[in-house]
Amino acid sequence: MPFKINNEALYPLYNMPHTQLAIEYCVKVVELWPLQTAQEMENDAKYMEDLQVGFSCMMARALLRLPDEVDISVAEAVYEGMDEIPGCDPAVVQALKKANQAYDVMRDYSETNNADLFFKAADILGIFIDAHVEKSIRSVMKSVTHLIRGSSGFEFDGEASKNVSFCYATTVDPLQLTGRYLASVAVCDGLMNLMCDGIDDLGEQVIRVLPVLLYANELCEQMAIPPTCMGDAALLQLVEMRDSIRHMDGIVPVEVNSFCERTFLITANMMIPQAGLEWSYHADCLRWDPKKAEREAKEEDERKSKEALAEKFKLTKDDSSDSSEASDVAETEDTEDGTSERDSK
Repeated sequence: MPFKINNEALYPLYNMPHTQLAIEYCVKVVELWPLQTAQEMENDAKYMEDLQVGFSCMMARALLRLPDEVDISVAEAVYEGMDEIPGCDPAVVQALKKANQAYDVMRDYSETNNADLFFKAADILGIFIDAHVEKSIRSVMKSVTHLIRGSSGFEFDGEASKNVSFCYATTVDPLQLTGRYLASVAVCDGLMNLMCDGIDDLGEQVIRVLPVLLYANELCEQMAIPPTCMGDAALLQLVEMRDSIRHMDGIVPVEVNSFCERTFLITANMMIPQAGLEWSYHADCLRWDPKKAEREAKEEDERKSKEALAEKFKLTKDDSSDSSEASDVAETEDTEDGTSERDSK
């Protein structure tokens, strides 16, 4: 199953508004690299923990096919190491544990380029992969590894190169970041085509693309791009749309080329906005200053208190004015001969 990207399919996306907006958020994260302060590093560590919790929650929902029964608070508890949670279905806990195990296994890929990790993660998630599909997936990953190493400018002979992992240099150039991200999406779309080939059940397809999404973030790390995440509802929609396209006439069979322009465009147009949202959130997390946040919260409380006091004073003043006006009216209600009722008595 060959894999060859048609770059002509990527170019139209460069100038799309949602792509440009997403890359703007991407730049806001990358421009902070390398992180300079202890607070930024602490914020990033917290962000990465939250990312894994969210990712594991999404994967567990896919594994169980129960999107409404895996709560993020339960995912946090399992991430922290809890094996039993009162009132929670043990199946949910087990699914979350498998999701975290797969996440942890795949996290080493960017450092090793070891394709075995992909298949180990898939096995943890209960995914069976045919030998011919496995061979094609390994071929795609090997090609990507050679491409990244070839662009590094370093050369190693023989077996030495197998133990060295290279990453692209960090850049804040929007054009370069766009090209890198779209290339990563193209690779992942091709892997999704391989993983879902011959699978008709949509729920099963959702499960089978989970290792691809884990690989996607490892590839992003090698390309000096911040990680991304996709919610379970968006993932299901993506799989449904890709599946409908794969059944259309004129689609090149996976055996000919696992890269498909039509599925790529769907995948890219679904993943780009999701990536932009994640990058925007990531940038906010990195820039978060607890002292500034506390100061702003205090200022906001003071502002609200002053507004409430001003409103109360206004109401009190209005009430006093109304009472005074009522009194004046009462005193000027005279009898027909010009004297007040009180005076006439």
